[in-house]
Amino acid sequence: MLDRWRNFILAWRDYPAQTGTVIGERYRVVQVLGIGSYGIAYLCRDELENCEVAVKLAKPSKKKTAKLLLEREREVLSRLDHPYIQRLRNYGESKKGSWIVTDYIAGMTMEDLIFEENLVIGERECLRWTLVLMDRITHVHEPGFVHLDLRIPNVIVRDQEVVVIDFGLARPIGGGQGQFWDDTALKSVPPAGMKPYIQSDLFDIGHLMLYMLYSGYRPEPGMPERPWEEELSLSTAVRQILRRLLEEDNPYPDSATFVADLYTALGGVP
Repeated sequence: MLDRWRNFILAWRDYPAQTGTVIGERYRVVQVLGIGSYGIAYLCRDELENCEVAVKLAKPSKKKTAKLLLEREREVLSRLDHPYIQRLRNYGESKKGSWIVTDYIAGMTMEDLIFEENLVIGERECLRWTLVLMDRITHVHEPGFVHLDLRIPNVIVRDQEVVVIDFGLARPIGGGQGQFWDDTALKSVPPAGMKPYIQSDLFDIGHLMLYMLYSGYRPEPGMPERPWEEELSLSTAVRQILRRLLEEDNPYPDSATFVADLYTALGGVP
């Protein structure tokens, strides 16, 4: 009974803000964009600059953990400057909790395009999309960070351009130094899942490519599920790239080697 009431109270504390609520005396809530384990993302109207922004507000029930995670996200985004990476606009704290403000990226996620719009992405298009994506990810790696959450919901296509969002799990390569990056300082640790190395982002890219390549796959009725290498008809070059990304064969030592292989494969795919 006590656990039931505790969960009810926590859920009530974390109930999303209503439309019209103002965060930080400036950002008026338009709608909820998504609810995560440690924060709630809103589409807001910036009443000072008269534009739409995305505001991620820490869940009150997560207290210092959510605050520290938002501070980490702010630190990573403050070091990035790319037209197709979600841009940091502001950070602050109020009675409602800590919050971070970024650009609102209007568009469709790769997930929406594949599963709702039924977009079919062939091998050549997959290589091109991946090269564009790697331009963004290389920009993250250069100042010493890894994204660690490169999933199809976090890749948005806007005006035929690829935008990378949600740096909530991003970390310095190697994990970072000092208490700010020490997970033992948190009461609970978010499910990062991946070690903070470039190979983790490349592993995610491998799964992103598989989602794209599977967009045109139609299984035969009654056919049991098989490994991707048996289900997908791929060129030798793309097959080898995927095996290296997924660490099934000689993992890539760095992003540059992977990008070079993408260009080589693209030249050989009709």
